[in-house]
Amino acid sequence: MVSGITGIVGFIVAILILARPPAALDAEVHLLGSYMVISGLLRLGRAQVGDGMNLPRRIIHGVLGALMLVAGVGAVVHAPGELSGWVIVIAIAWVLEAGVILTGSAFLAARSLTLIAAVLCACIALALLLYPAIGVRAATASSAVFLVLFSAAQLFEGVLTWMPPRYETVVIETPNRRR
Repeated sequence: MVSGITGIVGFIVAILILARPPAALDAEVHLLGSYMVISGLLRLGRAQVGDGMNLPRRIIHGVLGALMLVAGVGAVVHAPGELSGWVIVIAIAWVLEAGVILTGSAFLAARSLTLIAAVLCACIALALLLYPAIGVRAATASSAVFLVLFSAAQLFEGVLTWMPPRYETVVIETPNRRR
């Protein structure tokens, strides 16, 4: 359920980022910070509930979720002029998101989607960190595109984990052999 919600929130944030005027990296930091706040809260809730995770995974999941929440709150309330530092914080938060996805995911349901989502988190972080080299417009556009792909992977994983598994009983009847 968490992956479906984060997928929906990610789509909304990506659309808002793409709808912003060019050179809106400050707005992107605020929007990605908002995403991190929501994701951190959801991850903390999931760690509290357990959701089938053993205790060490729940602790790791909770700690990473708390770090994401702190990074998100900081990015949302940051003062103007401190952009470079907060871009780094958000990039680190995306790496934490990858860690949270890998520690708390339902690997049995959608292992490939989970790994793709984690890689896309790293791509978002890299696009943000490269903004001085590639420019604000390219960093904003590429991180938004990666966020759309990440959100799609999260949504599909959420759908796959919501759907009940299909079990079919196969009965093979063998004739009694009498000697």
